[in-house]
Amino acid sequence: HLLRRPQMCLMTLLAAAAGSTARCEPTACGQAPAASASCPLAASSATSDVGPQPTVQPSNLYFFNAAGVPVTISYVAKDGSETTRARLAPGLRRLLPSLSGEVWRVRALRPGHPLDQQLLLEHRVGIVQIKDCDCPQPEFVDCQKPPFRRPPGTPNDPVAFENHAGAPLDLFYWNGTCEEMISWDAVGGVQPAQRKPIQSTHGHTFRARSAASRHLLMQHTLADLVIRPCDDETRRAAVRAASPRAIALRRATADLEQEQEELRAQLEAALAALAARLAAAGGAPAAANATTTLPLHSGALGSGLGLGAATKARWAIGATGASLLS
Repeated sequence: HLLRRPQMCLMTLLAAAAGSTARCEPTACGQAPAASASCPLAASSATSDVGPQPTVQPSNLYFFNAAGVPVTISYVAKDGSETTRARLAPGLRRLLPSLSGEVWRVRALRPGHPLDQQLLLEHRVGIVQIKDCDCPQPEFVDCQKPPFRRPPGTPNDPVAFENHAGAPLDLFYWNGTCEEMISWDAVGGVQPAQRKPIQSTHGHTFRARSAASRHLLMQHTLADLVIRPCDDETRRAAVRAASPRAIALRRATADLEQEQEELRAQLEAALAALAARLAAAGGAPAAANATTTLPLHSGALGSGLGLGAATKARWAIGATGASLLS
């Protein structure tokens, strides 16, 4: 009984969440996706993590370029580096083999343009999480036919589903007219947190329904990864960030920050050397206090540190010392 308690607690928590609905994309309810979407302003920290035993077998990714510009499709390694695997012209489609856990990024290919290398899509290959998406409820029509058996030679596009709806569910293949149960081997339905792998084919649509009421929870189609253009506001933000003025300002800021760090290191070294010389001569204050009592002169010290005119202008000369104005 003690060994079964963690599982019972998990089932209780999932059941408690069954009454709540999740926020899902329109496609999860069989609706058309948005015509345009906001592009990610920057790549996430996601990297490929396939592991020694992938959750599903090798599958296929189908990219379709609807962005209106050429793109590069890159694999993101575990160290975060990107390796271009394909280039895709507008309006074309490309198949690439993949594994569960891999991360892929798509960037605009526009040499000389401010939006060159703009991130258009980031995708992680993985399990399809079934949630209660509060979908419209189409009528359930049972095909009432024996389990379908794939003809030999049918292209294989494996997919795996995982129950995050909080209650037992059944999976159906929807052919556009009726629905055929494909989880018939899961007696009592696919349980919460349980996975169901399926050998499928690109283009197939599946529906997840409550095992008790046939309430539609979610719909999933093995479809292309459509590379879409960004919305206007995202485009404007990207153009502003990539403008020559913005780039020049960022570079100037970085140069000044680097110069400040180099100056601080040189100043500390010079003061330490002077303090050591004074201490060796005898009667000088301790090295720990030398930096607060030793007078500085911008002309001699600035020349010794090799400061530029812009940096020298930042020195304020006082009676007992000098300070660098940031």
